[in-house]
Amino acid sequence: RSALAPEGRPRVGARPTALPDAPKVLPAPPVRPRPAPQRLSYSSLGAYGRCGYRFYLQRLLRLPAVQPPPRPDAEATPALAPTTRGSIVHALLEELDFAHPAAPTADAVRAVAGQWDVELSNDEVQDIRDLVTAFAASPLCARLAAARRTRREAPFAFGLEPGGGGPLVTGFLDAAAIEPDGGILIVDYKSDHLEADPADVVERDYATQRVVYALAALRDGAPRAEVAYCFLERPAEPVTRAFTASDIPALEEHVTGLARGMIAGEYPVADVPHRELCGDCPGRAALCSWGEEMTLREPAPANRNGSL
Repeated sequence: RSALAPEGRPRVGARPTALPDAPKVLPAPPVRPRPAPQRLSYSSLGAYGRCGYRFYLQRLLRLPAVQPPPRPDAEATPALAPTTRGSIVHALLEELDFAHPAAPTADAVRAVAGQWDVELSNDEVQDIRDLVTAFAASPLCARLAAARRTRREAPFAFGLEPGGGGPLVTGFLDAAAIEPDGGILIVDYKSDHLEADPADVVERDYATQRVVYALAALRDGAPRAEVAYCFLERPAEPVTRAFTASDIPALEEHVTGLARGMIAGEYPVADVPHRELCGDCPGRAALCSWGEEMTLREPAPANRNGSL
C-alpha cells in the first residue's frame, strides 16, 4: 500500500515542495498477446492433435527429432530413409495415368531419386516399383480413372470460423476426384511400413488430417466427401470414410478446438503416449512428464468408437 501512495519528502536546498518517494514496486509491463496466426496447415493441426507438447518442442522451440532406441527384435535400419522413400513414390504417382496405369521403369525410378540426391540399390528400386504397381492395380485407381474430373496435388484453403472468417486452414490433396454422383473422392497415398492394421494407423496418426480434408471438400459445396487412405503395402484394403453436410458442425468443432488451443498457447502432453508417437520426440528422455515405460511402449489398437 505504501508503494502505491508514497509519502513525500522535502527537496534539499529549496522550498519544502513535496516529491513522491520512488515506488517500492515497479508495475509489470502490459502483456501483449501473441498475434493469432493467419494460416494453419493441416499438418500443424495434425501434429498438435497428436501431442501439443511435442508440437511446442519441435515447431516453436525448433528442437530436432532424436534417434529412438532400437527395439530388442528390430531389424537393421534401412539405408533409404522412409521420408525419402515416400517422396519418391509420391512423385511417381503424380505422373501415373490412372486410366492406363503402367509400372515405372527402373530408369524412371532412379531419375526421380536423383532429385533427392539418392542413389538406390536394385532392391530399393524394385521396392518402389512394386508400390506404384500395387496402386495401379487397386480399386482406388479404378475409381479415379472413372471420375468426371481428377486433380493431383490439389491445393485447398478455407476459413476456420463457420462463416468463413478467421485464419485460413490450408493444405494439399494427393488426388481429388469428382465422381459421377457429384461427390468428391479424396485419395491419400501412404508409403508407411505397416506394423499394425491400416484402420488403426489412420485413427492413431491421421484422424485430424481426415477431418480437415472432409471439411475442405464439404465447405466447397460437395454433397459428399469420401476420404480414402491407401497404404501402398496393402492397396486392396483402403481405409475410407464418407461425410455429408450433416457432419459439418462436428468437423468444425474438432478443427476449431485444436486451433483454439494452438492460438491460446496451450500445449498439453499426449494422453496416450507410445513408441510410434514419442520414440523420436526431443523431449522424451528428460523433458516429458511421461516416463519411458510409457513413451517406449508399443501402441495399443486405436479406439474407433465415436471418432470422426
